[in-house]
Amino acid sequence: MKSMIMTLLQVSLVFSLFSCGKKNESGKSNQWSLANPYGLGLTNINSPYSYGGVPLNQVMQQNPCRGGFNGYPGYTNQSYSGQRVAIQVPLVNFPSNVAPGDIFVGVTSYGDVAAVVGQAVGQPPLFVGYLCPRSFAPNGQAGLDRDIRIGAYSRCLFKPMTKATVYFPGGSTAEFRWLDGGSSAGQRFSFCSF
Repeated sequence: MKSMIMTLLQVSLVFSLFSCGKKNESGKSNQWSLANPYGLGLTNINSPYSYGGVPLNQVMQQNPCRGGFNGYPGYTNQSYSGQRVAIQVPLVNFPSNVAPGDIFVGVTSYGDVAAVVGQAVGQPPLFVGYLCPRSFAPNGQAGLDRDIRIGAYSRCLFKPMTKATVYFPGGSTAEFRWLDGGSSAGQRFSFCSF
């Protein structure tokens, strides 16, 4: 009986050592916050990023914004052709190494395009998003989920962003996936080999 009590005390001590301490991050936010990205309106985008000679602008051209965004003021497929909202979020404490000049790209089925871009040594990577017109609650904070995933293998020129989620005020989201799944127009990207 005495040895059983000692064993239980030892197990309890081990669990208590691992459940708290300097590295306890239980209260840490699960997303990077950002202001409402649509507050300044839509603009024509000219992305400065490219990889292997292919500009990110080409990804946006081949992944067009789709209609049906439920009431963005005056939105039709033609009226905002090529216009998006740009966001940038430094990924402080990002768990993966992203070398300077590396770029991992993801898209949504609605036409949004995003990239994780490697910055200078000692600086965190940067999440860059080019978001299509959409309607949602006009007030409140937006967020970028910390569970961004990047991969190593793709049949496309760009390295893959396999998962990222942007949260908008009111609860709608933009769910990013890798380019291998095709564009918002249901086509293969010209810089992918299948």
